[in-house]
Amino acid sequence: MSLKILSPLCSPDEVAPLIQKGAGEFYCGVLPSDWKEDYTVAASLNRRQEDNPIIKTTPHMQSFEELEKSVGIAHKQGVPILLTLNEHYYSAPQYPYLLKYIEAALGTGVDGFIVGDIGIIVTIHEMAPDVKIHISTAGTAFNSQTVHFYRDLGASRVILPRHLSLEEIGEIAARVEDIELETFILNSRCANIDGFCTFQHGLADFIPEQEKKRDYENACMMLYKITAAVRDSSEDEAETLLKEKVSWERQHFWSGMHIDERPCGACALYEFEEMGLAGVKIVGRQNTTEKKINDVAFLQQLLTYLYKEKPTKKAFRERARELYQQQYDRPCIVFKCYYPSVLLDETG
Repeated sequence: MSLKILSPLCSPDEVAPLIQKGAGEFYCGVLPSDWKEDYTVAASLNRRQEDNPIIKTTPHMQSFEELEKSVGIAHKQGVPILLTLNEHYYSAPQYPYLLKYIEAALGTGVDGFIVGDIGIIVTIHEMAPDVKIHISTAGTAFNSQTVHFYRDLGASRVILPRHLSLEEIGEIAARVEDIELETFILNSRCANIDGFCTFQHGLADFIPEQEKKRDYENACMMLYKITAAVRDSSEDEAETLLKEKVSWERQHFWSGMHIDERPCGACALYEFEEMGLAGVKIVGRQNTTEKKINDVAFLQQLLTYLYKEKPTKKAFRERARELYQQQYDRPCIVFKCYYPSVLLDETG
């Protein structure tokens, strides 16, 4: 099984050009007008806000008609589309709306749902046993037992949390059976645990650019300083004791760099292919079509190189960094890496 590139989508017009560049699967959201009338911007259906009035982009399709049109175009090319319904939980009064929403989505021919709330997982499985259920990072799958728990609930894939290291992902992949795994590869890294997050994505997008303070776009993006505390040890001694820990080094990287500074994990495609992962996910439903196309093209070039040339790990790393520089006109550095152990691996 080859790795699929999962691309964000917000318009039927994006489907064909993204497939042409290499998108093997899509995910998207639909935010109907009646939901926006009944709930404030903070009550999200899918962890994304309304249309952005400042940067003139949207993270959503505006109707199920747009979704159905997108599905029709994608299916002609054999490419599936997943719908995000991935808020961490929904309240009981919202369920009558959600049942109608799911029915409408199923009517479009959508291939499945990305979900995190266990109640919604069970509900979808009861309504449409054959539809695919992908577990969002809201599902907080930190280990193989959790992955198998979701498999037994009817899930066909689990999207692993963004805070996991390459080594942790490999350990999970080696232990799971009869279920697919997916991980993140580009844009919007999170140093925290997605499933425990109580903030909304994109709130800062509503702040005019001239009023933004880069370090404080969202509370979780504030830069910070970490110190170590070990019983009966000084702070310096504690740091010495912890310096070999991957999690400690990772937090040091993130404490000094804005966590959303266009991160990339493309060098790890080599390992993800070896692990047998189903796909790698590009974040950015709200991004411009040009940005989405550029991201998909970048990853597709690397996968083509990996499958056709069968390079060594070292050669692949070198090609990934070279292509990253060409594609984004900036160097590849450890502080912007999803999986910094890849860049620190001198044996690669």
